[in-house]
Amino acid sequence: MEGVATTPLDGVPDDAGFVLTGAEPLRLTWSATDRGWILTGAAEQTAGDEIGRTMAPSAAPVLAPVSVLLADGRLFRLAVIGASDPRVELGRWDVPGAFVVGHPDSGGWELERTVAGSALDAPRGLWILVCAEIGRLDGWY
Repeated sequence: MEGVATTPLDGVPDDAGFVLTGAEPLRLTWSATDRGWILTGAAEQTAGDEIGRTMAPSAAPVLAPVSVLLADGRLFRLAVIGASDPRVELGRWDVPGAFVVGHPDSGGWELERTVAGSALDAPRGLWILVCAEIGRLDGWY
C-alpha cells in the first residue's frame, strides 16, 4: 500500500499467536476474551507495551464490523462490504467514509488508500492489525 513502510515482516507462530520480526520485534496475540488480536512490543524496552487491539462481536469469521483500537485512543471500524463482490473498508465509527478499501487479489488482498486515507497519519500497528483481521475473516488463521 502506498505510503506505508515496506519493511517486510515475518510472523513466527508461537503458543499465544505470532512473534513478528522486521523493523522492530512485535507480538501478535489472540485474545479469546476480546475475540480479537492484541499487538504489543516485543523488544526489551517495549515488551508488553500495547500498540493496539482488535475486537470482534464473535470469534467466528462473521460479516459484522470489527473494532480496531490503537493505544493513542483512535478507534477504527473494519467492515466487510458486499457478498458478490466482497471488499473490506477501514473507517471510523463516528464518521462515514473509508480511509482504506481492500479487494481480494490473487489469493490475497490489495489495500488502497482513499482520498481521506491519504491524509491519515497512522502507525504501522494499524496496518498490522487490519491485515491480521482480514486474515482471520478470510480463514487464514
